[in-house]
Amino acid sequence: MRSESGKFHNLITTLVLTAILTLLSASGWADTIEQQRKLYLSAKKSLRDGNLSAFKQATGRLTDYPLYPYLIYDYMRPRVSSLKDEDVTAFLQKYPDSLLAEDLRQAWLKLLAQRKHWQPYLQQYGVQKDVSLQCYQLQARMNTGQPADKILEDAKSLWLAGKSQPDACNPVFDMLAKSSLMTDELIWQRIRLSMQEGQVGLAGFLGKQLGKEDQQWVIRWIATYQNPTKTTSKPGYPDVAIAREILVHGIKRLVINDAKTAIARWEALKPAYKFDQQQITDVERTLGIKAMIKKLPQARHYLDAIANKDVDEELFHWRLRNALDNMDWSLLARWTEGDPTEDTVKLRWLYWRARALEQAGQEDEAKSIYQQVSSERDYYGFLAADRISASYNIDYQPLPDDPEAWQAIRDLPGIKRARELFLTGGGYLSRREWNYTLKNMSVYHKEIAAALASEWGWYDRAILTLGQAQSYGNLVVRFPVAFEDKMTKLAKIRNLDLGWLFALTRAESAFMVDAKSPSGALGLMQVMPATGAETARAIGLKNFSSQNLLDADKNITIGTAYLKLVHDRFDNRVLATAAYNAGPNAVAKWLAKTECTDPDIWVEKIPISETRKYVSRIMFFATVYDWRLNNSITRVSERMDPIISKNPKSASAATCTTANLSQL
Repeated sequence: MRSESGKFHNLITTLVLTAILTLLSASGWADTIEQQRKLYLSAKKSLRDGNLSAFKQATGRLTDYPLYPYLIYDYMRPRVSSLKDEDVTAFLQKYPDSLLAEDLRQAWLKLLAQRKHWQPYLQQYGVQKDVSLQCYQLQARMNTGQPADKILEDAKSLWLAGKSQPDACNPVFDMLAKSSLMTDELIWQRIRLSMQEGQVGLAGFLGKQLGKEDQQWVIRWIATYQNPTKTTSKPGYPDVAIAREILVHGIKRLVINDAKTAIARWEALKPAYKFDQQQITDVERTLGIKAMIKKLPQARHYLDAIANKDVDEELFHWRLRNALDNMDWSLLARWTEGDPTEDTVKLRWLYWRARALEQAGQEDEAKSIYQQVSSERDYYGFLAADRISASYNIDYQPLPDDPEAWQAIRDLPGIKRARELFLTGGGYLSRREWNYTLKNMSVYHKEIAAALASEWGWYDRAILTLGQAQSYGNLVVRFPVAFEDKMTKLAKIRNLDLGWLFALTRAESAFMVDAKSPSGALGLMQVMPATGAETARAIGLKNFSSQNLLDADKNITIGTAYLKLVHDRFDNRVLATAAYNAGPNAVAKWLAKTECTDPDIWVEKIPISETRKYVSRIMFFATVYDWRLNNSITRVSERMDPIISKNPKSASAATCTTANLSQL
């Protein structure tokens, strides 16, 4: 009787080498792609059930089907310890650039390392992200007599990490420790990385390898990390570089839990030590942001201390909040002088500069900036256009007619596999295959792939692919009109703005029917199960279960009903949009205390960054969807009604009008 391993190897050889040598006749194959899909699902079931005879028979008829390698992989992977090197080599050579080959290679490399089969390890090794596999590769080089100097340089780059590395690295790190590359300077580099990561245990371990004086500084640094309140008070350190570095770290740690004390300590330390300008900027940036969050009076001082050239997106947000909280337009004008340092903040920076100048009576300069910003297809571009009554620049940029390029992408094995996984309910696997196939594509080829995905109804991949490519001109692909009949019907029944409804659904899930958020929201409109159950009861939908939210029709039914509820509560699309994201109770707390607030100001002052970006994005998306639906375009300022106080004394929707939004 043949051994079990012999039987296994023969089956692997039959399955893998059949594909390579094409030994099965064409008459044995499934005839149509629909038959192949059914047979593929049948083969997977047979494998799950342990019916290897049926699995082998079905798989043998699918050698020309795009998902054939998945069947082979599904058989091989759980049996990897029984594989022979030629089994793995055959698969890797047949599918060299596939996700499955990478997965199988990683599993095989780990097994070879455990067995200390170093030469085969090097033969099978490719560039790996897994640090353990990288270190095993260095071990393999050590044990096969490769030059030590090159091994040590690679070991050094892995050793310089802020966290402990896997045990697989220990042999090569021991070798590094005994070499001339291991200097005090190198150890200090890793200590700094460790302290940045909060890995004080690692920092302490490394510190023991230094001289006594340096060890004391490491002990002081760890003490400062653990108790910054104590150690930043009259530290008594000499004014040397390491002392300044530790004190900066301590102030930034202290401000997390005690901003008032951190500010007082900084004011005492700053004149006593020769901090460099970068250290001062880092500390005062941190103090300014935290003071804003804690609503401390020192916030403006520290925000103002940072030069405009050093202002990033986060700091600009808090500067803007400070200026708008105090309606200090002259300060905002000064804070927006010069060019923004990051592209991500450019239009926001320019729009609010124009608003500040407009309020200061510098109307010609404000109008010039509005005109510049209004040329962009963007939330701020549309707001700027509204300020000067300019037309919107929709700027639709379809892909050129290039049949050969399209066919080349269509024919890529990875694209074919991703599509078949999508059509056979592959879910996560389909998305993983898609992402792997596209990772090294050019922007143009990603644009084509996105258009293909859109044609198949795989809208989330289309949208996300264009986003990854930073390609925003193909609005037909970026803004799919998915589930149009259902959305249109329910928008009419519930008296909801259809462009707004599409915009919100796209922002929630990118039209991924089975979307699941980390917080537990489900489906197209990302409804929380508890909210779904409550809304289902309100509309008389019986036998609700959370699985209903993964059904497109039921999700839209429940999601639109909930959106209607929050809109009716606030009678304002800006507030309803914010409530859909952050919850109605949170929005009620954010309502202005004054009689009336301009909606663009209210949005900027939303305390949750995610919600602020969400609201502005949906206001922008809604206008694009008007264009996509061939409806008359509702201007952003028309969707953004003024925000009325929670308890107004005299204001009403009639008196709180766009008179507050003076236009040039």
